[in-house]
Amino acid sequence: MDDSRHRALSRGMRLLEAIAESRGGATITELSELTGIDKSSVSRLVTTLADIGYVARVESRKVVLTGRVLGISKGFQTQYNLSEIARPYLLELRDQVDEAVILTIRQRNHTVSVDQVDPEHPFRMVPHVGNSAPLYATAAGRAILFALPVSEQHRIIDELADSDVEHPEVRLDRTSWAREIDLAQSRGYVWIPRSDDVERLAAVVRDRKGSPLAAVSIYGPKYRLNGRIPDLGREARLTAGRIARAASGMRHGEQG
Repeated sequence: MDDSRHRALSRGMRLLEAIAESRGGATITELSELTGIDKSSVSRLVTTLADIGYVARVESRKVVLTGRVLGISKGFQTQYNLSEIARPYLLELRDQVDEAVILTIRQRNHTVSVDQVDPEHPFRMVPHVGNSAPLYATAAGRAILFALPVSEQHRIIDELADSDVEHPEVRLDRTSWAREIDLAQSRGYVWIPRSDDVERLAAVVRDRKGSPLAAVSIYGPKYRLNGRIPDLGREARLTAGRIARAASGMRHGEQG
């Protein structure tokens, strides 16, 4: 594909994204302002997109998406698998830190672990895939929780007030929440010191709008992780960022 065709395709996709993110469509002038593409080019691209059925012009002079876009959406629903997208990055992190790495997602007020890669150590973590826990009770859960709107965080904490937890020290109320979210934001990752012999830390994977998609956790025995928490937290955060970019379709170096 020559440069001019590549540029036209890139601009066309940017227009589709801008229309999708607008409320009720957008005019040619608005699309030009949103994308930085000059109005004459926007008009030509919109004509092409309308000719192939992806957009339509309505009486308000706005450009809106058509039902043909749903075909792409359907493909996304059947093909998108966050675990598959994330696995190469989980393996890379596992090899780098030489500890267990786990991918966790949210299910309402709880978390569920969906993938785990283990190092070659005599002492390994028990399998976590399929495990569920209250959203505030694990490092991964808190990483996801703390990325939600504050009002939603408070609602979840209140609703989980009477949940059963294995370790009482992980309970979170609104008072301890304020302290813990400040710590997480200053560190860039979540670490919950617990009374057992395992350390856990996690970083959130966000979508393009900043909402939580998942969390990347590093697990290991305290005797191996002692003194390494800040470095491991940084690596978890970097890996979470790489997964976020891959899951959102961003190119290397592109900002979300």
